[in-house]
Amino acid sequence: MTRSIKWRMVSIYVLLVLIVMIASGTLIVTKIRNNAYKDIEENLKGAISDMKNRGISDAATEEEIIIKCQDYINSYQDSDRKIYLLNTNGIVTFPEKYTGTSSYFNTMVMAALNDSPINKTDKVYLDEKEYRGYAEPIKLGNKIIGVIYMLEPSEQVKQNLISTVKIIILAIVLAIFLSVVFGVMFSNFLTKPIIALSDKARAMSQGDLDNEIEVLSNDEIGELTKNFNIMAKTLNNNLIEISSEKNKLETVFAHMTDGILVFDAFGVLIHSNPASKDFIDLIDKFSFGEIMGDYLEVTYDEILRNINTEIRQYIIQIDNKYVNLCFAPYLDQKDNILGNICVLQDITEHKKLEEMQKEFVANVSHELRTPLTTIKSYAETLLDGAMEDPEIATNFLNVINHEGDRMTELVKDLLELSRLDNKQTKFKMQSISLSKILEGSISKFQIHAKKKNQTMVYNSPEIDYKITGDPNRVEQVIKNIISNAVKYSFEDANITIDLIDKDRYVVVSIQDTGMGIPDEDLGRIFERFYRVDKARSRAMGGTGLGLAIAKEIMDYHGGHIKVKSEVGSGTCFSLYFPHKVA
Repeated sequence: MTRSIKWRMVSIYVLLVLIVMIASGTLIVTKIRNNAYKDIEENLKGAISDMKNRGISDAATEEEIIIKCQDYINSYQDSDRKIYLLNTNGIVTFPEKYTGTSSYFNTMVMAALNDSPINKTDKVYLDEKEYRGYAEPIKLGNKIIGVIYMLEPSEQVKQNLISTVKIIILAIVLAIFLSVVFGVMFSNFLTKPIIALSDKARAMSQGDLDNEIEVLSNDEIGELTKNFNIMAKTLNNNLIEISSEKNKLETVFAHMTDGILVFDAFGVLIHSNPASKDFIDLIDKFSFGEIMGDYLEVTYDEILRNINTEIRQYIIQIDNKYVNLCFAPYLDQKDNILGNICVLQDITEHKKLEEMQKEFVANVSHELRTPLTTIKSYAETLLDGAMEDPEIATNFLNVINHEGDRMTELVKDLLELSRLDNKQTKFKMQSISLSKILEGSISKFQIHAKKKNQTMVYNSPEIDYKITGDPNRVEQVIKNIISNAVKYSFEDANITIDLIDKDRYVVVSIQDTGMGIPDEDLGRIFERFYRVDKARSRAMGGTGLGLAIAKEIMDYHGGHIKVKSEVGSGTCFSLYFPHKVA
C-alpha cells in the first residue's frame, strides 16, 4: 500500500509536469507560428506599399501605371517572392510566362477587386509549396484597373515550427525524466516516514512498543512521528500497567478459595478459576444450562433480567457441600450488560455452625427446662399439701436443691464458655510442674475409681516436666478427662495414665477400657452440649460442656487434644502441652 501511494504521487507529479509542458509548448508553437505569419503579412504589405511609393500613385495614365508595376515585378525575378499583375477579371497579365494561364479568384483577390482588401494574408499552394498571399487594388483615380497579388513562401515557417516542436518534445522528455527523478525523491521524502510509521504500527500490533522512530524533519510529518512515539510510549506504559493488573487478578483468581465462573451475554462460560472445579464438574460443559441446570430452576435469561436491580444469590447443595451462588453483572462503558460473574462460596461450615447454634439453643432450653420442670412440679406438690408430711417434704426439697445445683453448674459452665469466647477470662500464666498437677488430679479421683472397682495406673516419669500455664486451668482440663474416663468406663475397667515427652510437646495420655465412642460421634465430642449417649450422660450429671471448655483452655495454652477410640474397647485422650520456653 505504501508503494502504491509512492508511485501514485510520482504519477501525479509527472502528469502535472507533462500537462504544463504540453500547454507551454503548444502556446510557444502557436505564438511562433502567429508571429511568423504576421511577419510575412507585414513584409507583403510593406512590399506593396513600397511599390506604390515608387511612383505608381503619381502616374497619369493607365499605361504608365501598368509599366511601373511591370518594372517593379521584374525587380523581384530572382526572389522567392512571387508578384502577379491581375486584370479586373483576376487573370494574370504579367509576368508574361503566366499570362492567360493563371487566374486567381480567391477571397483575397475578390476583395481587392471590390476595393475592400482583407488585412490578413491567405494560404495558397503552388507547385506543392505553401505561400502566403496578399492583394491590393491598383487605382487610377477611383477606378480599379488591376490588382497587385504578391505571394511569399511560408515553407520555412513550417520547418521552423517542426524544429521548435522537436525541441519542445525533447524538453518534455527531459522534463518527464527529471520529474520522475525528483518525484521519486519527493515521494520518498514524504513516504519514508509513513513507511516507518506503518512498520512501527505493524510491530506494535505484534507487541513491540519499545523502539522509537527516528525523527527526520521538523515539519508536520516530523511532528506526527514525535506524537506517534509519544503514543507508543504511553501505550506501552498502559499495556504494562494493564498486564500487571491482569497478572494480579489472575493470581488472585487462581488462588482464591471461592470459585469464579464468568459467562458472556449468551450464557457461554468464558472463564473459570481452579477453585470453581472443586465445587462443580466443568468437564465438557460450556453453557450456563449445562453447568447449573441440575442445581438451579431459574434460566440464564431470568437472571439477566433480574440482575439489573440487585445482586442475585442462591444457595444450592452439591454432594455434601452447601454452596452460595452470587451473580453480579459486568458492564461496558455505556453500562450495557456484557455478562455475569458467578462467585461460588463454600458455606458448609457456616451451615454447620447455624445447625450447631440451633442445636445449642435447643440443648440449653432442654437442659434448663428439665430441672425447671422438676422444681416447679415438686414445688406445686409441696404447695398442694405435701409439706404436711415432713419426710416427703424433705425428699422433695432435696430434689429441688439438686436440680438447682444442676442449673447453677450449667449456668456457671455457660458463663465460663462465654468468657473464654470473648477473651474475658484472665489466665495466670506461670511456670508449673505438670507432673505434680497430674499426680494431684489422679489422687482426687482414685476414690471414685475404687467405688467402681476400677484400676487407675499412673506411669510416673523420672523427669519433672515443666510447662508455662495457669495451674488451675490445666488441672481443670486434666480432671475433666480423668472424670470422664471414670464415669464412662464399666466396673472393673482399667485406666492408664502416662506423661511422656513427644517432640515439642509434653503429652498427658489417659487411656481407659470403657464403652468407647462411635466413629460418627468422634468428630463432634468437643461441640457444646453434644453427648454420645444423651440419656446416660444426663443421668450421670454432666452438662455436655466439659470437653468444649477443655478444648478452649488447651487452645489458649497453645496445645491441643487428640482422641482415639473404639467402641467396646475404650478411649484414649492425649493432651498436648507445649514445652516451657526458656
